[in-house]
Amino acid sequence: MPSPHSHVDFMPEPPGELLEAHALSGKPLAAALLRELAHREVPVALRRRCDPRARAMGRLVDCSDDALTLEPDDVEPGVLLAEDDDYVAVAYLDGVKIQFDARLRTGGQERRLLRGPAPLAVYRLQRREAYRVAVTARKGHCVLRLGPGDELAVGIVDLSARGLLLAWPRPTPPVIGTVWEHARIEFADRPSLPCTLVTCRTDAVDNGSRLVGCEFGPLPPEIERAVQVLVNDLQRGTPTIS
Repeated sequence: MPSPHSHVDFMPEPPGELLEAHALSGKPLAAALLRELAHREVPVALRRRCDPRARAMGRLVDCSDDALTLEPDDVEPGVLLAEDDDYVAVAYLDGVKIQFDARLRTGGQERRLLRGPAPLAVYRLQRREAYRVAVTARKGHCVLRLGPGDELAVGIVDLSARGLLLAWPRPTPPVIGTVWEHARIEFADRPSLPCTLVTCRTDAVDNGSRLVGCEFGPLPPEIERAVQVLVNDLQRGTPTIS
């Protein structure tokens, strides 16, 4: 009988294909994504780095900023997981391929569980580029929380289901990898959309100003849907950016 997961490509991407632009390297973002995998009980494929034949299907059962626990539930016949080894894990969340490395070991009374430190980076590998819509004329802006009682409203240049481009108002742009928790997207006549953003690129433009590209961190399903609805509404009558 074929595995219920046999039609899904759970093969890990080679290291050369894992671009830094796809990495969630900040602990809050990476841990939030792994907790979402655990909360939804998403199937996770595990393979040993030294022996890709050693494959098991399982699920994340616990995740914190510093540690994770997986429970294998479907080990291929004749292949045993090592007691202490390096693994690469692959899962799918809402059609997006998720990949991370993990150093895992068994131990204690619960021998079926694999435990280890949280990965340094979690990769989101989305093959289809989301279309972006220009929104400057619509006066959309993003509010970033800089600290308690300190917020910065930044104009949005374009928006997609994966992230947004900001017209940075200050001389010094944020460092790539900066995580903006408790940010929110605001448009007139619409409820604000809370989100987490991570800075993925900065670009200088001719007039000396800066553009800052950000990707969304893990979004609750209702916010993810609301962002997609917003993008679709803005796209109507607005040229798509290639």
